[in-house]
Amino acid sequence: MKASNLISLIAVVVWGCQTSASVNSSPIPLTSQLNPKETPMTNPMRPTNSVSFIPGPPIQPSSQLLNWLNNETQTASGSRKRLRLPVVIYFQDSYRLALGDSFIGTSDQDRDQDTIFLSLSDVAMSISLLSTLRDICPKTVNSCAVWLEGYWGSLIDFDLPELSALREDQGENTKSPFSVLKVHELIQEQPEQNEEIRVFIESPSP
Repeated sequence: MKASNLISLIAVVVWGCQTSASVNSSPIPLTSQLNPKETPMTNPMRPTNSVSFIPGPPIQPSSQLLNWLNNETQTASGSRKRLRLPVVIYFQDSYRLALGDSFIGTSDQDRDQDTIFLSLSDVAMSISLLSTLRDICPKTVNSCAVWLEGYWGSLIDFDLPELSALREDQGENTKSPFSVLKVHELIQEQPEQNEEIRVFIESPSP
């Protein structure tokens, strides 16, 4: 094959490759390059609307609050409403490796024979409840009071009569399940005398 013919063949092959690449490549446009009618994809699992709350009943007397929590925290369709509760939470020991008792209230003064003890679940939290409390609770105390947001009851209901019987045999306090979604601010200032501390419930949809 003559040298001139070989050079011509190589030029044709190179030109064909460049043409094919320009036709098949389709770079993803930047957001700034999108047509005004086009929008970037959003995450459908991420809520866009914030939840608003309205005052509920006071935390005392405990018996009335417990009755309200068990019977008035669902919509007409049966879905649960979000709540914000003032909760006192203990660490098991000074090492803060696990959580101990927790109950609705703002201080130890709210702890009596009618206290509503809680079984807290953090399965819906991205960071564990223990880790969050270790960060925000003062290092010099073994308990702290915080506002918790979540649902009354477990996210998944289990019927475990054997566990209930075991708790009764061990004489443990009856604990109501509460599924925590968020930890809000510490409760640092105690209420004044005769001041009512109330729980908050998700406001009805407009």
